[in-house]
Amino acid sequence: MFETFLRRVAGLALIVCAAVLALVVAARLGAWENTLAGRRHVQPTGVRSLAHGAVAFWVVTAVGLWWHRRRLPMWRVWARWAAFPGVFYAIFHGLQITGDHDRPIALLIAVGLVVACWALSEAVVLVTTRPVTRALAGSTLEIPFPVRGLKARLCVRADRLVLDSLVSRRKRSRDVVAVPWTAMRSIELIEVDQEMTCQVIIYADGDTGRPHTFDVSPGPALHVVGTARELLVPVTAETGATALEVVRARSAGVEVVERQPLAARPPRKHELRPPNWEFRTDSRPYILCVVGAFLLMPLYMLTMITLSVVTGSAELQDDWGTTGGLDQQYRVIVAGLGVVAVGFLHLAHRFCFKAFLDFMGNQDYIEAFPEPPPPPARTGTVPGKKRKKR
Repeated sequence: MFETFLRRVAGLALIVCAAVLALVVAARLGAWENTLAGRRHVQPTGVRSLAHGAVAFWVVTAVGLWWHRRRLPMWRVWARWAAFPGVFYAIFHGLQITGDHDRPIALLIAVGLVVACWALSEAVVLVTTRPVTRALAGSTLEIPFPVRGLKARLCVRADRLVLDSLVSRRKRSRDVVAVPWTAMRSIELIEVDQEMTCQVIIYADGDTGRPHTFDVSPGPALHVVGTARELLVPVTAETGATALEVVRARSAGVEVVERQPLAARPPRKHELRPPNWEFRTDSRPYILCVVGAFLLMPLYMLTMITLSVVTGSAELQDDWGTTGGLDQQYRVIVAGLGVVAVGFLHLAHRFCFKAFLDFMGNQDYIEAFPEPPPPPARTGTVPGKKRKKR
Protein backbone atom coordinates (compact mmCIF):
# COMPACT_ATOMS: atom_id res chain seq x y z
CA MET A 1 0.00 0.00 0.00
CA PHE A 2 2.78 2.43 0.92
CA GLU A 3 4.71 1.57 -2.24
CA THR A 4 1.73 2.25 -4.50
CA PHE A 5 1.18 5.54 -2.67
CA LEU A 6 4.78 6.56 -3.34
CA ARG A 7 4.44 5.62 -7.00
CA ARG A 8 1.38 7.82 -7.37
CA VAL A 9 3.09 10.70 -5.57
CA ALA A 10 6.12 10.37 -7.88
CA GLY A 11 3.88 10.36 -10.94
CA LEU A 12 1.97 13.44 -9.76
CA ALA A 13 5.28 15.21 -9.03
CA LEU A 14 6.44 14.62 -12.60
CA ILE A 15 3.12 15.92 -13.98
CA VAL A 16 3.43 19.09 -11.89
CA CYS A 17 7.05 19.44 -12.98
CA ALA A 18 6.04 19.26 -16.66
CA ALA A 19 3.30 21.87 -16.20
CA VAL A 20 5.52 24.28 -14.25
CA LEU A 21 8.48 23.84 -16.61
CA ALA A 22 6.31 24.66 -19.61
CA LEU A 23 4.92 27.82 -17.96
CA VAL A 24 8.36 29.03 -16.85
CA VAL A 25 9.86 28.61 -20.32
CA ALA A 26 6.85 30.28 -21.93
CA ALA A 27 7.07 33.23 -19.52
CA ARG A 28 10.79 33.68 -20.21
CA LEU A 29 10.24 33.59 -23.97
CA GLY A 30 7.40 36.10 -23.63
CA ALA A 31 9.58 38.46 -21.60
CA TRP A 32 12.38 38.07 -24.15
CA GLU A 33 9.99 38.91 -26.99
CA ASN A 34 8.85 42.08 -25.16
CA THR A 35 12.47 43.13 -24.65
CA LEU A 36 13.38 42.59 -28.31
CA ALA A 37 10.31 44.52 -29.43
CA GLY A 38 11.13 47.39 -27.08
CA ARG A 39 7.77 47.25 -25.32
CA ARG A 40 7.75 49.01 -21.97
CA HIS A 41 4.13 49.66 -21.10
CA VAL A 42 2.72 46.17 -21.41
CA GLN A 43 1.08 43.85 -18.96
CA PRO A 44 3.73 41.42 -17.65
CA THR A 45 3.37 37.88 -19.02
CA GLY A 46 4.74 36.12 -15.99
CA VAL A 47 4.12 32.59 -14.73
CA ARG A 48 1.19 33.75 -12.61
CA SER A 49 -0.65 35.44 -15.48
CA LEU A 50 -0.08 32.43 -17.75
CA ALA A 51 -1.30 30.11 -15.00
CA HIS A 52 -4.67 31.89 -14.96
CA GLY A 53 -5.21 30.84 -18.56
CA ALA A 54 -4.20 27.26 -17.81
CA VAL A 55 -6.71 26.66 -15.01
CA ALA A 56 -9.30 25.06 -17.31
CA PHE A 57 -6.75 22.54 -18.62
CA TRP A 58 -5.61 21.74 -15.09
CA VAL A 59 -9.18 21.16 -13.93
CA VAL A 60 -9.68 18.70 -16.79
CA THR A 61 -6.35 17.10 -15.88
CA ALA A 62 -7.38 16.71 -12.23
CA VAL A 63 -10.69 15.10 -13.22
CA GLY A 64 -8.90 12.79 -15.66
CA LEU A 65 -6.35 11.74 -13.05
CA TRP A 66 -9.15 10.90 -10.64
CA TRP A 67 -11.07 8.96 -13.30
CA HIS A 68 -7.92 7.01 -14.22
CA ARG A 69 -6.60 6.75 -10.66
CA ARG A 70 -5.99 3.02 -11.18
CA ARG A 71 -5.08 3.14 -14.87
CA LEU A 72 -1.63 4.66 -14.45
CA PRO A 73 -0.59 4.26 -18.12
CA MET A 74 -3.22 6.89 -18.93
CA TRP A 75 -1.36 9.40 -16.76
CA ARG A 76 1.00 10.13 -19.65
CA VAL A 77 -1.96 11.65 -21.50
CA TRP A 78 -2.91 13.86 -18.55
CA ALA A 79 0.72 14.93 -18.12
CA ARG A 80 0.61 16.26 -21.67
CA TRP A 81 -2.70 17.98 -20.97
CA ALA A 82 -1.20 19.71 -17.94
CA ALA A 83 1.80 20.92 -19.96
CA PHE A 84 -0.15 21.92 -23.08
CA PRO A 85 -0.90 25.59 -22.14
CA GLY A 86 2.74 26.37 -21.41
CA VAL A 87 3.93 24.49 -24.50
CA PHE A 88 1.43 26.37 -26.67
CA TYR A 89 2.56 29.77 -25.35
CA ALA A 90 6.22 28.77 -25.75
CA ILE A 91 5.76 27.71 -29.38
CA PHE A 92 3.81 30.91 -30.12
CA HIS A 93 6.52 33.14 -28.66
CA GLY A 94 9.26 31.05 -30.27
CA LEU A 95 7.74 31.46 -33.73
CA GLN A 96 7.19 35.17 -33.11
CA ILE A 97 10.79 35.76 -32.02
CA THR A 98 12.15 33.69 -34.90
CA GLY A 99 10.02 35.41 -37.53
CA ASP A 100 10.16 39.02 -36.30
CA HIS A 101 13.63 39.20 -34.78
CA ASP A 102 15.55 36.45 -36.62
CA ARG A 103 16.44 34.52 -33.45
CA PRO A 104 15.97 30.81 -34.35
CA ILE A 105 17.31 29.81 -30.93
CA ALA A 106 13.89 30.69 -29.51
CA LEU A 107 12.18 28.12 -31.73
CA LEU A 108 14.81 25.55 -30.76
CA ILE A 109 14.04 26.24 -27.10
CA ALA A 110 10.33 25.69 -27.76
CA VAL A 111 11.03 22.41 -29.58
CA GLY A 112 13.29 21.32 -26.73
CA LEU A 113 10.47 22.07 -24.32
CA VAL A 114 8.13 19.81 -26.32
CA VAL A 115 10.68 16.99 -26.17
CA ALA A 116 11.25 17.51 -22.44
CA CYS A 117 7.52 17.47 -21.60
CA TRP A 118 7.02 14.40 -23.77
CA ALA A 119 9.89 12.65 -21.96
CA LEU A 120 8.41 13.61 -18.58
CA SER A 121 5.04 12.15 -19.60
CA GLU A 122 6.72 8.87 -20.51
CA ALA A 123 8.68 8.95 -17.26
CA VAL A 124 5.36 9.16 -15.38
CA VAL A 125 4.45 5.69 -16.65
CA LEU A 126 7.90 4.30 -15.90
CA VAL A 127 8.00 5.41 -12.26
CA THR A 128 4.44 4.24 -11.59
CA THR A 129 4.59 0.80 -13.29
CA ARG A 130 8.24 -0.25 -13.25
CA PRO A 131 9.75 -2.29 -11.76
CA VAL A 132 6.96 -4.81 -11.22
CA THR A 133 7.32 -5.69 -7.56
CA ARG A 134 5.25 -8.00 -5.38
CA ALA A 135 3.43 -5.02 -3.84
CA LEU A 136 2.54 -3.64 -7.29
CA ALA A 137 1.40 -7.09 -8.47
CA GLY A 138 -0.93 -7.39 -5.48
CA SER A 139 -2.41 -3.90 -5.91
CA THR A 140 -5.31 -2.72 -8.07
CA LEU A 141 -3.15 -0.54 -10.34
CA GLU A 142 -3.01 -1.27 -14.06
CA ILE A 143 0.31 -2.69 -15.29
CA PRO A 144 1.15 -2.54 -19.04
CA PHE A 145 3.31 -5.10 -20.82
CA PRO A 146 4.72 -4.94 -24.37
CA VAL A 147 3.62 -7.50 -26.94
CA ARG A 148 6.18 -9.17 -29.18
CA GLY A 149 5.92 -8.25 -32.84
CA LEU A 150 2.63 -6.37 -32.59
CA LYS A 151 1.53 -2.78 -31.96
CA ALA A 152 -0.95 -4.09 -29.41
CA ARG A 153 -0.39 -3.80 -25.65
CA LEU A 154 -1.19 -6.23 -22.85
CA CYS A 155 -2.47 -4.72 -19.60
CA VAL A 156 -3.29 -6.38 -16.29
CA ARG A 157 -5.99 -4.42 -14.47
CA ALA A 158 -7.58 -5.00 -11.09
CA ASP A 159 -10.29 -7.34 -12.37
CA ARG A 160 -9.32 -8.34 -15.91
CA LEU A 161 -6.67 -8.99 -18.52
CA VAL A 162 -6.86 -6.50 -21.40
CA LEU A 163 -5.42 -6.47 -24.90
CA ASP A 164 -5.69 -2.98 -26.39
CA SER A 165 -4.16 -0.93 -29.23
CA LEU A 166 -5.25 -3.62 -31.69
CA VAL A 167 -6.12 -1.06 -34.35
CA SER A 168 -4.16 2.07 -33.41
CA ARG A 169 -1.66 3.11 -30.76
CA ARG A 170 -3.13 6.60 -30.82
CA LYS A 171 -6.43 5.19 -29.56
CA ARG A 172 -5.32 2.63 -27.03
CA SER A 173 -8.61 2.56 -25.16
CA ARG A 174 -10.64 1.74 -28.29
CA ASP A 175 -11.36 -1.73 -29.73
CA VAL A 176 -10.33 -3.43 -26.50
CA VAL A 177 -10.45 -7.18 -25.89
CA ALA A 178 -10.73 -8.25 -22.25
CA VAL A 179 -10.97 -11.41 -20.17
CA PRO A 180 -12.21 -10.79 -16.60
CA TRP A 181 -11.08 -13.04 -13.78
CA THR A 182 -14.66 -14.29 -13.44
CA ALA A 183 -14.48 -15.50 -17.06
CA MET A 184 -10.89 -16.81 -17.13
CA ARG A 185 -10.66 -20.59 -17.16
CA SER A 186 -6.90 -20.86 -17.66
CA ILE A 187 -3.77 -18.94 -18.59
CA GLU A 188 -0.37 -20.41 -19.35
CA LEU A 189 2.89 -19.50 -21.03
CA ILE A 190 3.44 -21.75 -24.04
CA GLU A 191 5.91 -22.02 -26.92
CA VAL A 192 4.53 -21.45 -30.40
CA ASP A 193 6.38 -23.63 -32.94
CA GLN A 194 5.05 -22.12 -36.17
CA GLU A 195 3.45 -18.88 -37.27
CA MET A 196 -0.23 -18.72 -36.36
CA THR A 197 -3.12 -16.28 -36.37
CA CYS A 198 -5.48 -15.27 -33.59
CA GLN A 199 -8.96 -13.92 -34.32
CA VAL A 200 -10.96 -11.79 -31.89
CA ILE A 201 -14.34 -10.07 -32.13
CA ILE A 202 -14.46 -6.31 -31.64
CA TYR A 203 -17.30 -3.81 -31.91
CA ALA A 204 -16.01 -0.86 -33.91
CA ASP A 205 -18.98 -0.02 -36.13
CA GLY A 206 -22.10 -0.90 -34.18
CA ASP A 207 -23.78 -3.74 -32.31
CA THR A 208 -22.58 -6.31 -34.83
CA GLY A 209 -19.14 -7.59 -33.95
CA ARG A 210 -16.51 -7.90 -36.64
CA PRO A 211 -13.50 -10.23 -36.57
CA HIS A 212 -10.01 -8.84 -36.22
CA THR A 213 -7.05 -11.10 -36.95
CA PHE A 214 -3.44 -10.63 -35.87
CA ASP A 215 -0.36 -12.76 -36.48
CA VAL A 216 1.42 -14.72 -33.78
CA SER A 217 5.06 -15.41 -34.66
CA PRO A 218 6.98 -18.42 -33.31
CA GLY A 219 8.19 -18.02 -29.74
CA PRO A 220 6.73 -17.61 -26.25
CA ALA A 221 3.05 -16.66 -26.02
CA LEU A 222 0.37 -16.38 -23.37
CA HIS A 223 -2.54 -18.72 -24.05
CA VAL A 224 -5.66 -17.35 -22.36
CA VAL A 225 -8.86 -19.38 -22.32
CA GLY A 226 -12.02 -17.65 -21.14
CA THR A 227 -15.70 -18.44 -21.17
CA ALA A 228 -16.30 -16.07 -24.10
CA ARG A 229 -12.83 -15.45 -25.56
CA GLU A 230 -9.62 -17.29 -26.31
CA LEU A 231 -6.43 -15.30 -26.83
CA LEU A 232 -2.93 -16.14 -27.97
CA VAL A 233 -0.69 -13.18 -27.17
CA PRO A 234 2.97 -13.25 -28.32
CA VAL A 235 5.37 -12.06 -25.62
CA THR A 236 8.96 -12.51 -24.57
CA ALA A 237 9.77 -15.17 -22.00
CA GLU A 238 10.55 -12.58 -19.30
CA THR A 239 7.46 -10.49 -19.99
CA GLY A 240 5.25 -13.55 -20.14
CA ALA A 241 6.51 -14.91 -16.82
CA THR A 242 6.00 -11.55 -15.09
CA ALA A 243 2.52 -11.02 -16.55
CA LEU A 244 1.55 -14.57 -15.63
CA GLU A 245 2.65 -14.01 -12.04
CA VAL A 246 0.63 -10.78 -11.78
CA VAL A 247 -2.48 -12.40 -13.29
CA ARG A 248 -2.32 -15.34 -10.91
CA ALA A 249 -1.81 -13.05 -7.92
CA ARG A 250 -4.85 -10.93 -8.78
CA SER A 251 -7.17 -13.72 -9.95
CA ALA A 252 -6.47 -16.04 -7.02
CA GLY A 253 -9.66 -17.06 -5.24
CA VAL A 254 -11.99 -15.65 -7.91
CA GLU A 255 -14.71 -18.09 -8.92
CA VAL A 256 -15.23 -18.58 -12.64
CA VAL A 257 -18.81 -18.24 -13.90
CA GLU A 258 -20.06 -19.09 -17.35
CA ARG A 259 -21.46 -15.66 -18.01
CA GLN A 260 -21.75 -12.42 -16.11
CA PRO A 261 -25.35 -11.27 -16.02
CA LEU A 262 -26.09 -7.67 -16.95
CA ALA A 263 -28.97 -6.03 -15.11
CA ALA A 264 -31.92 -5.95 -17.51
CA ARG A 265 -34.30 -3.08 -17.01
CA PRO A 266 -36.41 -0.80 -19.23
CA PRO A 267 -34.30 2.05 -20.60
CA ARG A 268 -34.66 5.45 -19.00
CA LYS A 269 -35.23 8.55 -21.08
CA HIS A 270 -31.58 9.58 -20.97
CA GLU A 271 -30.60 6.13 -22.30
CA LEU A 272 -32.78 6.30 -25.41
CA ARG A 273 -29.90 6.84 -27.81
CA PRO A 274 -29.62 6.20 -31.56
CA PRO A 275 -29.45 2.53 -32.64
CA ASN A 276 -26.04 0.81 -32.31
CA TRP A 277 -24.61 3.75 -30.37
CA GLU A 278 -24.20 2.10 -26.97
CA PHE A 279 -22.58 -1.08 -28.32
CA ARG A 280 -19.53 0.52 -29.92
CA THR A 281 -16.05 0.18 -28.47
CA ASP A 282 -14.55 2.88 -30.69
CA SER A 283 -16.61 5.79 -29.32
CA ARG A 284 -17.06 7.55 -26.02
CA PRO A 285 -19.96 9.88 -25.08
CA TYR A 286 -17.73 12.72 -23.95
CA ILE A 287 -20.42 15.16 -25.10
CA LEU A 288 -22.26 14.18 -21.91
CA CYS A 289 -19.35 15.57 -19.88
CA VAL A 290 -19.48 18.84 -21.83
CA VAL A 291 -23.21 19.18 -21.14
CA GLY A 292 -22.60 18.27 -17.50
CA ALA A 293 -19.91 20.95 -17.21
CA PHE A 294 -22.38 23.50 -18.59
CA LEU A 295 -24.96 22.46 -16.00
CA LEU A 296 -22.36 22.97 -13.27
CA MET A 297 -21.79 26.61 -14.21
CA PRO A 298 -24.28 28.00 -11.62
CA LEU A 299 -22.49 26.03 -8.91
CA TYR A 300 -19.15 27.40 -10.12
CA MET A 301 -20.47 30.97 -10.03
CA LEU A 302 -21.87 30.47 -6.53
CA THR A 303 -18.55 29.03 -5.36
CA MET A 304 -16.51 31.93 -6.76
CA ILE A 305 -18.86 34.51 -5.22
CA THR A 306 -18.54 32.78 -1.86
CA LEU A 307 -14.74 32.65 -2.15
CA SER A 308 -14.55 36.33 -3.03
CA VAL A 309 -16.47 37.20 0.15
CA VAL A 310 -14.75 34.71 2.47
CA THR A 311 -11.17 35.27 1.33
CA GLY A 312 -11.49 39.03 0.93
CA SER A 313 -9.43 38.92 -2.27
CA ALA A 314 -9.62 42.30 -3.98
CA GLU A 315 -9.10 40.70 -7.39
CA LEU A 316 -11.94 38.19 -6.91
CA GLN A 317 -14.26 40.83 -5.48
CA ASP A 318 -13.59 43.07 -8.45
CA ASP A 319 -14.26 40.20 -10.89
CA TRP A 320 -17.51 39.13 -9.23
CA GLY A 321 -18.80 42.52 -8.13
CA THR A 322 -18.71 41.82 -4.38
CA THR A 323 -16.57 44.81 -3.38
CA GLY A 324 -17.98 46.30 -0.19
CA GLY A 325 -20.09 43.23 0.60
CA LEU A 326 -23.45 42.01 -0.69
CA ASP A 327 -26.39 44.37 -0.78
CA GLN A 328 -30.00 43.22 -0.50
CA GLN A 329 -30.48 42.79 -4.25
CA TYR A 330 -27.25 40.81 -4.62
CA ARG A 331 -28.31 38.50 -1.78
CA VAL A 332 -31.57 37.73 -3.57
CA ILE A 333 -29.58 36.96 -6.72
CA VAL A 334 -27.23 34.66 -4.79
CA ALA A 335 -30.18 32.85 -3.19
CA GLY A 336 -31.78 32.31 -6.60
CA LEU A 337 -28.46 31.17 -7.99
CA GLY A 338 -28.22 28.62 -5.18
CA VAL A 339 -31.64 27.18 -6.06
CA VAL A 340 -30.69 27.00 -9.74
CA ALA A 341 -27.35 25.37 -8.85
CA VAL A 342 -29.08 22.61 -6.86
CA GLY A 343 -31.53 21.94 -9.69
CA PHE A 344 -28.82 21.90 -12.35
CA LEU A 345 -26.66 19.62 -10.20
CA HIS A 346 -29.52 17.12 -10.03
CA LEU A 347 -29.98 17.29 -13.80
CA ALA A 348 -26.26 16.85 -14.40
CA HIS A 349 -26.13 13.78 -12.15
CA ARG A 350 -29.22 12.16 -13.60
CA PHE A 351 -28.89 12.84 -17.32
CA CYS A 352 -25.12 13.25 -17.81
CA PHE A 353 -22.85 11.70 -15.21
CA LYS A 354 -25.02 8.67 -14.48
CA ALA A 355 -25.60 8.09 -18.20
CA PHE A 356 -21.85 8.25 -18.78
CA LEU A 357 -21.20 5.67 -16.04
CA ASP A 358 -23.89 3.39 -17.49
CA PHE A 359 -22.30 3.70 -20.92
CA MET A 360 -18.84 2.82 -19.62
CA GLY A 361 -20.32 -0.18 -17.77
CA ASN A 362 -21.72 -1.46 -21.07
CA GLN A 363 -18.30 -0.94 -22.67
CA ASP A 364 -16.62 -3.09 -20.01
CA TYR A 365 -19.23 -5.77 -20.68
CA ILE A 366 -18.89 -5.96 -24.46
CA GLU A 367 -15.09 -5.85 -24.24
CA ALA A 368 -15.25 -9.10 -22.26
CA PHE A 369 -18.19 -10.81 -23.94
CA PRO A 370 -18.45 -10.59 -27.75
CA GLU A 371 -22.22 -10.21 -27.75
CA PRO A 372 -24.43 -7.19 -27.10
CA PRO A 373 -26.02 -7.04 -23.64
CA PRO A 374 -29.42 -8.75 -23.40
CA PRO A 375 -32.34 -6.44 -24.30
CA PRO A 376 -34.76 -5.32 -21.59
CA ALA A 377 -37.71 -7.58 -20.97
CA ARG A 378 -40.82 -6.71 -22.95
CA THR A 379 -43.68 -5.41 -20.88
CA GLY A 380 -46.25 -5.11 -23.67
CA THR A 381 -46.41 -1.33 -23.31
CA VAL A 382 -44.49 1.54 -24.82
CA PRO A 383 -42.18 3.33 -22.32
CA GLY A 384 -44.03 6.32 -20.94
CA LYS A 385 -47.44 4.96 -21.94
CA LYS A 386 -49.94 2.96 -19.93
CA ARG A 387 -52.47 0.59 -21.33
CA LYS A 388 -55.58 -0.49 -19.53
CA LYS A 389 -56.31 -4.15 -19.20
CA ARG A 390 -59.82 -5.22 -20.04
